[in-house]
Amino acid sequence: MQIPPKSAAPSLVASITPGTSVSGTSWQRSTAREVPISELQQKFGWKEGSWQADLLKAADAASPTSSRRDNGSVSAAEVDRYLQNPGDARFLTSTALQQERKALEQKLAGGANSLAVDAFDSDWQDAVARRADLSGDGKVSRTELDSFFTEVKAGKVQDVQWVPDQKSAMFESKVAESAGEVDPLRPPGSEGRGRELLKEYMRVSLDEAKNVPSFVSHMLSAADLEERPLDVDRDKSQFEADPELGSSGVKGTDYRGSGFDRGHMKPAADSPDQAAMDESHLMSNMAPQYPNVNQQSWATLEDAVRDLVSTTGGKAYVMTGNLYLDAQGKSLPPEALQTIGNEARRIAVPTHNFKTVLLELPNGNLSMFAYMVPNVKDAPKGTDNIARFLESSRTSVDRIEELLGEDLYAQLPESVQAKLEADSSAKLAFREASQYQSASLLRMREADTQA
Repeated sequence: MQIPPKSAAPSLVASITPGTSVSGTSWQRSTAREVPISELQQKFGWKEGSWQADLLKAADAASPTSSRRDNGSVSAAEVDRYLQNPGDARFLTSTALQQERKALEQKLAGGANSLAVDAFDSDWQDAVARRADLSGDGKVSRTELDSFFTEVKAGKVQDVQWVPDQKSAMFESKVAESAGEVDPLRPPGSEGRGRELLKEYMRVSLDEAKNVPSFVSHMLSAADLEERPLDVDRDKSQFEADPELGSSGVKGTDYRGSGFDRGHMKPAADSPDQAAMDESHLMSNMAPQYPNVNQQSWATLEDAVRDLVSTTGGKAYVMTGNLYLDAQGKSLPPEALQTIGNEARRIAVPTHNFKTVLLELPNGNLSMFAYMVPNVKDAPKGTDNIARFLESSRTSVDRIEELLGEDLYAQLPESVQAKLEADSSAKLAFREASQYQSASLLRMREADTQA
């Protein structure tokens, strides 16, 4: 089954209405927060000649600060800037591929079939066009660009690496963490609240006592959804024990006969390539979910986030995790937890699964929303019932932070956090204008209600 699959659950989309006002801006990384490249290589095992080591050096060479250029150190800001402006066209994100496609379409709008490789509006786009000029005639066509990008994404072009946005976000997160910088995928202080597993496409904070992640964070972009190869297929992936955990790690068979699904925290359908798909099937990314929750309500929420990102053309920083609460909303003591699995690896069953989303639109505007979905056996089926169930599960990011003891989006200015995180109805923060719009981010499409 290719991704994205079509779920039987209803689709949900954004609905934005006028709201209150506030001042504030989006977040920015610090160019000064540099880390020696050799230190990063040693910490993460990035050997000389690896794409990671080469990307770090390319970012260092392209630093906008002359005194820091080629100094053997790099910041997450320098990596981010290089990937936004890859002058040598050696490392191309999904966003860069999309920008090149759109730039070519705009230039060919008059009816021409090809464009001179040096006729783009930026040097890096010219560099990409030169590489895509397969015929060597100094021009690039739609067909040539598509063929070139297909080969790049398949890893068949020498000295050009496709780095999906999701992968580059996690790469930058590792650099930022090493520099002691706050990052949207890593709450400050999270290293003391579980075992951190830094993957290529996601970050897992594992509660080893429960054998379930406290939360999993990843970035999802519209460009990744657009550029995902057609052959990415979840049926090619298998549920696997996380190799970082050794014999203590949960195995797929530990769920056998439990009556629970192996519920993805980072959704499989958010995977931009097959490697990400395989990684999403690691058992460190799983939590026990009742089938009706996993296959109906939770699938609907996951689909809605993808729809929202795709429709707006933005990118979302998503944190998904698990809570264990009594009827009064207080944390359950260890002895009150429901568990499954064998005696060597008892797996705690969450009472609730949560999802928080920080959505960044192409113009820099920000929105935030959160859901805390009860993990119950009799979770509803059917369009209307699922919509009501999810609507009743809406909460504020502040509430999730309170329960977790985490400041999930600490990279945002406090004034923006104060407005976005406290509002369970979700608001849209404008970066360059001092105003908000409140948003009911997930509602049923009219077509669904009439079906």
